[in-house]
Amino acid sequence: ETLYPGYKYNMMDLVASFGLHQLRNVEDNLKIRQHFWKMYDTALSNIPEIIRPAPESPHTRHARHLYAILLMTEKLKIGRNRFMDALKAEGVGSGIHFTALHLHKYYRKTFKHKMGDFPNAEYISERTLSLPLSPALTKRDVVDVINAIQKLITYYRK
Repeated sequence: ETLYPGYKYNMMDLVASFGLHQLRNVEDNLKIRQHFWKMYDTALSNIPEIIRPAPESPHTRHARHLYAILLMTEKLKIGRNRFMDALKAEGVGSGIHFTALHLHKYYRKTFKHKMGDFPNAEYISERTLSLPLSPALTKRDVVDVINAIQKLITYYRK
């Protein structure tokens, strides 16, 4: 919950030392993430209830740090939050990495924003979730995530 606008730039020395040691693995970890990203992309490409991340733009290099999907909830009998609960029941964690900014407490109180003020942001906010994506995963883990998603989409499809 955002209470005040601002930035957080502080990093403790201990955290910085962990980061420095992880730099030697950054390319190998990226390759693993790219492989898992492709697995997700391939498996989810034929599911009309899911919008996958946009392809990488020319002359860019994506960190592959987050694989966020948008659920077309109008095609499902379930909303994003219940879908996430169902994933959890299948042993799959997921995350919400975007909440429409105008709905955070500070912006509601300061600028009197409310639901309906920015419908496009709300639409995306209510439907987006991120899937597990880490070099610590195994191929079996990613297959389990894919199987759980396919199972739930099939079950909750309108």
